[in-house]
Amino acid sequence: MNGIFKTRTGARIRALIVTVILAVVTVMCVNQNASGLAEAFSRAGEDRTNLIIALLLAAAAGIFCLLKKPGGKAGIAVGIIWLAAEPLFLVWLLQNFTLDPMRIYPSMLGVNWLFILLFELALVFASGSAAIGCTICGAVVLVIGITNYFVVSFRGTPIVPWDIYSLRTAASVAGNYSYTFNWKFVFSVIGFSFVILAAMKDPLRIRKAPVRVTGAVLAAAALAAAGWFLQKEEIQDKLGMDTILFTPNVRYRNNGFLAAYIGDIHLITVKEPPEYSVEKTKDIVDRVTGKREEKQIGESTRADVDMKDAPNIIVIMNEAFSDLSVLGDFSTNIDYMPNMRSMMEEYAGGKLMVSVKGGNTANTEYEFLSGDSMAFLPEGSVVYQQFIHDNVPAIPSYLAGLGYDTIAIHPYNASGWERDKVYNLLGFREFLSLKDFVSPGRIRDYVSDEAAFGKIREILQENEGDDGRDFIFEVTMQNHGGYSRSYADFSPSVKLEGLTYSNTQTKAVESYLSLIRESDIALKDLTDWLQGYEEPVILVMFGDHQPSEYITNVIERMTGHNSETSLEAAQQLYIVPCLVWNNYGADIEINDLLSVNYLAADILSGAGLPLTQYQRYLMVQQQELPAVSAGAFVDKSGQYHSLDQPGAYSQILNDYNILEYNHLIDINNRVTGIFSESLE
Repeated sequence: MNGIFKTRTGARIRALIVTVILAVVTVMCVNQNASGLAEAFSRAGEDRTNLIIALLLAAAAGIFCLLKKPGGKAGIAVGIIWLAAEPLFLVWLLQNFTLDPMRIYPSMLGVNWLFILLFELALVFASGSAAIGCTICGAVVLVIGITNYFVVSFRGTPIVPWDIYSLRTAASVAGNYSYTFNWKFVFSVIGFSFVILAAMKDPLRIRKAPVRVTGAVLAAAALAAAGWFLQKEEIQDKLGMDTILFTPNVRYRNNGFLAAYIGDIHLITVKEPPEYSVEKTKDIVDRVTGKREEKQIGESTRADVDMKDAPNIIVIMNEAFSDLSVLGDFSTNIDYMPNMRSMMEEYAGGKLMVSVKGGNTANTEYEFLSGDSMAFLPEGSVVYQQFIHDNVPAIPSYLAGLGYDTIAIHPYNASGWERDKVYNLLGFREFLSLKDFVSPGRIRDYVSDEAAFGKIREILQENEGDDGRDFIFEVTMQNHGGYSRSYADFSPSVKLEGLTYSNTQTKAVESYLSLIRESDIALKDLTDWLQGYEEPVILVMFGDHQPSEYITNVIERMTGHNSETSLEAAQQLYIVPCLVWNNYGADIEINDLLSVNYLAADILSGAGLPLTQYQRYLMVQQQELPAVSAGAFVDKSGQYHSLDQPGAYSQILNDYNILEYNHLIDINNRVTGIFSESLE
């Protein structure tokens, strides 16, 4: 045995540390679903089996750590074989964190293997040691896998290239999430441990400096070239890559994490639409808005506006505010949004289709404020961080031109999604962030909706009686993710009924629904106060997105909803409620189903305010396509369509794409008047 195993004290200590770390990870997973090891061992079924296997593998990893490096010619042969074998193991384990590695396309398995192999060889040549290079390679892939696991856990979709723009925002809220493990995570970490331990035993060394430098440069160049070629559409077609952007989890499953990620890098930039030109932009608007007499849409002009008659406009985009009954009926001990429901029936209300789920709040903001749609932008991109670097004509700047005071409120860090820069470029005169709230009421670690809405009341009270009017846009934080954590200041009031089990996930759902109820109560308090406000007010409230799959999966299991059965079923995960309320008896209407990009134009029209050419265009288009989002579009008959197969609506969608491209991307040739001036 002494010839096979290391017997020195240091080696034994390292082996013990490896076993203990893996055992701790296992126990942490167990404690999320049981009160301790005793209960876990007493359970029958999968949990107990997984626990026993994981603990045995943890012990085996410690024993494996004691194995000596292979020597002689056999050792060299084993080392060479390991150089080719390690990347294959890493591809499999990286997939296993969140997906089924057995479902990766065979051709894409080879592509992922090649990327890791070239990265590994670059490290081996650069360090001169296979042990060092392979160990670093394994550790890097492990970190990627763990990071992606938590990203998927928090927002439901994997890491994409443009997430690098969101690092600061992600860091600011990271402490409010619960970092929980499942058995796939545990076994993936254990698998990586074996791979990294095996890599540390590779005896190959490269001692000649010229060989090391040449090999490192060639491997790095080959890696860069492979990444460049994978951006090409013809290469992706030949490899049989899944290029459907709407289903990122499926795309990453089919293509493998690395190939999917690298293959998406080219999407950081926006392609020019077919037939695009400045003249085409003008022609589209002139052709469509010329129908306004027939359509009777938005007939007010800027000259008609008397600010004394104009209403204050308050828009609340409520964090993760959604009615999960769109996924089917389920029972709770109390209604979690009775006030919202009753007001939607009495005033204007509908289902609002958004382009994001579980995160990327800023994209829903942008769609509302601009009238643009995420349908024509790279899947997963964040407009605020990637595309806004100069002034963009939007609702705030337009209303400011009419005489409104434009104020944005967000009771959290101003730098989130770079709002501190972007809001000014969109036309907000003032931005009130967390620093402007003095000792606000909180629920969990976030400013409560009651306190957030209180800031709206403060502004209206200060400005009451002025000749001007206010446009207030507030993005709340109370309902932000992190529902599985316990808080001293928050005790869930809503309980799920009809469940035969209870675990961390179901408790998180109850916390989420209880937060929605708190928002509903705060909304009622605000509208009660606004009823007595002397000036006319339009209040709009809608959610930015549904919560992540961690929450919606529970509801889907309860209701039997299957988002994979149809495009319409899938889009139910992108529906949030929308209320348009007012205190002066205005007859404002919105469609029963609409997408958020149309909502601002509907509000301005209902308020009797003039519209820009772009807003009028959107109102005409809305009659043909009531909803256009990143995941699908809906025609006037209620039929859902994939953006990849627009059929008879391809020209309408391309026209919209052309206008958006001129509005957001081609800023040097922007036809500013279309987006910022009302029709006289």
